[in-house]
Amino acid sequence: MSDRLGFGMIGCGEIAVHTSKAVLESQGCRVVHCMDTAGDLAGDLAAKHDARSTDDLETLLADDDVKAVVISTPHYLHAPLSIRAAEAGKHVLVEKPIACTLAQADEMIGAAEAAGVKLGVLLPSRLGFGPEKARELLAAGALGKVLAVKFHAMARKPDHYWHGGYTGRNKNDWRISLEKSGGGYLIMNMVHDIDTLVSIIDPRPQRIYAEYATFLTEAEVEDYLTFVMRLEDGAIWSLDGSSAAAGGESHGDRIYGEKGQIALGGPDCRVHLTEAHDDIKADEWVSLPQPEGRPGSRTLMVDGFADAVRSGGEVPVPGAEGRRSLEIIRGAYLSMKAGGPLEFPIKE
Repeated sequence: MSDRLGFGMIGCGEIAVHTSKAVLESQGCRVVHCMDTAGDLAGDLAAKHDARSTDDLETLLADDDVKAVVISTPHYLHAPLSIRAAEAGKHVLVEKPIACTLAQADEMIGAAEAAGVKLGVLLPSRLGFGPEKARELLAAGALGKVLAVKFHAMARKPDHYWHGGYTGRNKNDWRISLEKSGGGYLIMNMVHDIDTLVSIIDPRPQRIYAEYATFLTEAEVEDYLTFVMRLEDGAIWSLDGSSAAAGGESHGDRIYGEKGQIALGGPDCRVHLTEAHDDIKADEWVSLPQPEGRPGSRTLMVDGFADAVRSGGEVPVPGAEGRRSLEIIRGAYLSMKAGGPLEFPIKE
């Protein structure tokens, strides 16, 4: 156990439970200390890992067994906690989104560089099987030039979500606050989709325009948003997302190329090509199922982070990559306020 990277969990609410489970399933990590201002949450999570618990940040940061921290707190705390942990010499793996603003993200990246520690962002969807196959197909030229990307994510979040998440593990109201959350469905959930497609295509955005509203949710943040984004190479990305869509039924994310289409959604990958490629026949939809026994993407994320800390290599999603998806999100929000398209790079 001693050769495993010791993680300190900062914030022990709903998402921290999922990440700590991934740590248990990993090959190179362990949870050694849990911290939450709600001491009962820290104690509960620590008990699952035979770890120490505290309600004091400095106590956790003073623990020599803690080599890295996982920050699973409300969005507005990501920047100050990441900076403090970096100053204490701890490597940082922070939940998505990296921050609420680009300025906060830049401060986090700068603090990690100054301290000589790793900064990673927990955006595990890009490590899924579907995105992996999509990258392979694009690299092989199976789709030809990418013409468009379509995001379609419709959900109906229960009313109690806004005051305690899906499980109600930690009662709070930060999700309804624009200042504390940074926004609604786009930054809370669709950041995963955007980051995944950024990792697949490596886009160079040119301009973006969005419209959004709060129709059915008693909150300061949007529950419906749509945007159109043009890339420098001419490709068009479009997005429709909602946390208040009756019936849900998301269609997933689609990549449209000159010679085919890739449908991402769930663990598998569906492909339709106009020209045969390897075992994929032409002119019919082919499902590429995820191999049995493949580790979950969150487990791959924490293991990859631990490997990077030990080897000095690159973490799976560096802070600069987390900033790329945030810039698209911030561009969408700011374009609505500006009443028209905004050019990249986005200026806040």
